Amino acid sequence: MTKSKFIALALFATMLATAPATAFCLFGCEPTNDDTRKVFENLVRKKFDPDAKIQTFDVTRFWRLDVEGAGHAGVEYFYTAKVEFPKGANLDCKPEGAENAVKAGCSASAYYSTTIQNKMVKERQYIEPGKVIEFKDETRFDQTDKGWKGQDGNTY
Repeated sequence: MTKSKFIALALFATMLATAPATAFCLFGCEPTNDDTRKVFENLVRKKFDPDAKIQTFDVTRFWRLDVEGAGHAGVEYFYTAKVEFPKGANLDCKPEGAENAVKAGCSASAYYSTTIQNKMVKERQYIEPGKVIEFKDETRFDQTDKGWKGQDGNTY
């Protein structure tokens, strides 16, 4: 090996060793459908019930975002999912009486979401045991120097 090739190879190796891993990503750099499912699972189990069972999960579309003003990239995924709640969720929010009165801190909404901020029901929602709920939802990942941060707060 000539001296110039050796020096070039050494410089390249040094650059690889000191650069962030995301800087040299050529394939599979963005979050995957599996990452999206994991974010959804984490959020549905946190918001509703840790024993929830994901029956189906399908990404319907995604696109890359240039997060204006923030100086980083983003990726947004849209998906549908069916989730079974064997034990139900937020059982203390079960409506009571003949008029099905909703308790304080609970919601009567039948719209279920984990991440759609402009439609998200912030109050706790009752789900009867054994019910299967269909989610038509979305989630976003923001690129950081450590990877892609999901809306569950984890990096992928």
